[in-house]
Amino acid sequence: MTQVELTLLGIVAEGENHAYNIEKIVEQRGLRERLSIGFSTIYAALKKLQKEYLVESRYDAQQNLPGKRIFSLTPLGKRTFTQEMMKALSVPQRTESAFEAALCFAHLLSRAELKESLLLYDAELSRQIQIKVRELTDCNLNETVKRGLLTRPLTLIQAERKWIREFMGLL
Repeated sequence: MTQVELTLLGIVAEGENHAYNIEKIVEQRGLRERLSIGFSTIYAALKKLQKEYLVESRYDAQQNLPGKRIFSLTPLGKRTFTQEMMKALSVPQRTESAFEAALCFAHLLSRAELKESLLLYDAELSRQIQIKVRELTDCNLNETVKRGLLTRPLTLIQAERKWIREFMGLL
């Protein structure tokens, strides 16, 4: 199951919804930043989930307005969502990285080119840390899960910055 499909199942699991409202929830929760998810992606994924009997829909006619297709979770969708959530939360995920691919061939750059690239990388990590710290201080963090969603990426970026500085010290 893709991250987009898991996200949409989660939103629909919280309560039946139409695609436009799902789009607004994606935007409000900052999920677009974490996932590659646009409005057309939402419709395509919902159609796929419906074909797999994980969600069902009904047409809600509106007086003087276009009707809306309302999506809800099926019993199979609820079971599948629970299984996929537990799997996603129990197995560390490794993300593919162009950085690691390039690092494999770093020996083909001059020492100056490598250092210049890594200094730019370090500067970008610093910028991302500042953004995350600002998000953290601007947010009402009375919810543990919300705090985790903000502190996890910050901690990972800080660890990567520590690593990049140690690595540059070896050059």
